[in-house]
Amino acid sequence: MKSKSTEEMRESKLLIGDRHINYAVGPDNGPPMLLLHGISGRWEDWDSVLPFFTPDWHVYAVDLRGHGKSSWVNNDYHWRQYALDQMEFIEGVIGESVFVVGHSLGGVTALGLNAERTDLVRGAVYEDPPLFVHQRWEGNQFRLRFTVTLQVLDTNPDFATVLAHVKETNPDYDDAGSQDRAEKLMAMDPDVFRTTLSGRARANWRSEDLLQQAQAPGLLLQAEPSLGSALFDDEAEKAMELLPRAEHEKWNDSGHGMHSSFPERFADRVLRFFDPIRNG
Repeated sequence: MKSKSTEEMRESKLLIGDRHINYAVGPDNGPPMLLLHGISGRWEDWDSVLPFFTPDWHVYAVDLRGHGKSSWVNNDYHWRQYALDQMEFIEGVIGESVFVVGHSLGGVTALGLNAERTDLVRGAVYEDPPLFVHQRWEGNQFRLRFTVTLQVLDTNPDFATVLAHVKETNPDYDDAGSQDRAEKLMAMDPDVFRTTLSGRARANWRSEDLLQQAQAPGLLLQAEPSLGSALFDDEAEKAMELLPRAEHEKWNDSGHGMHSSFPERFADRVLRFFDPIRNG
C-alpha cells in the first residue's frame, strides 16, 4: 500500500528531444530535494521515506532513463548520461540548485552531478553507491544477480514469468514485494543490465576524479558488506580521503537498501545533514 505522501506526488514528464524523463513532484513546502533511485528501480522506491521529507521540502523523484515510465534509449546507459539527464531536469523543471539524495546507481549519478555541476547542488547524500564496483566485479553478488535476471528478460517474458523468477530468486520477499519487483523489471530496458555487465556503463568513468571535484557538502552512507553492501570498508575510506567536504556513516545492521530497511533512521540522518546547509 502506498503512503499518503506518495499518493500526493503528481507525475509529469520532461521532454528532451525525442525522449522524456518521468518524474513525480510533491507539494511546495520548502527547498527542492531530488531523489534518485537505484538500478532497476523507479521513483516510487522512495515511498517509505516520503512522509518524512514532503512536509518541509519540495520533493522531486525521477525515473532514471530506461526505468519506470522514462524513455528507453538505444544502448546509452553510461553513468555520465544519467547525471547529464539530471542537469537538464534541474534546469528545465526545478530551476534552482537542489539537495540530492541518491541510492546505489542514483548515488553515483548524484556524484556525477555534484562533480560536473556543483552550482546545481547544495548538498548530496550518497546511499551505498557502487563507486569502485569494477574492482570487485568477478564473482560480485550484483553481477551474478543481474546476469540471471537478464537471461530471463531477454526471453521477452510475460509478467507471470518475471514474477515467478522474482519469487524464486528472492524467497524473503512477501507477495507485495515480489509484485513490486516484477513490475519494475518489466518496466526497465534490459540494456540497463547489459551495459552494466559489459562494463560499458562505466567506461572512462573515474570515481577518483569525480570525488575530488564534488565540492558541495556530501554524506556518504555505507551499508554492511556482509549484508550486501555495494561499498566495502577500504573503498569508503578511499572515498573519504578524496571527497573535499563530506561525512561518512556506516550502518552495521543494514544491507544495500538502507532507506527501505530503516526509513525513519535514514530520513533523520539525511535531514540532520541537510538542515545546517539549508539554514546556513
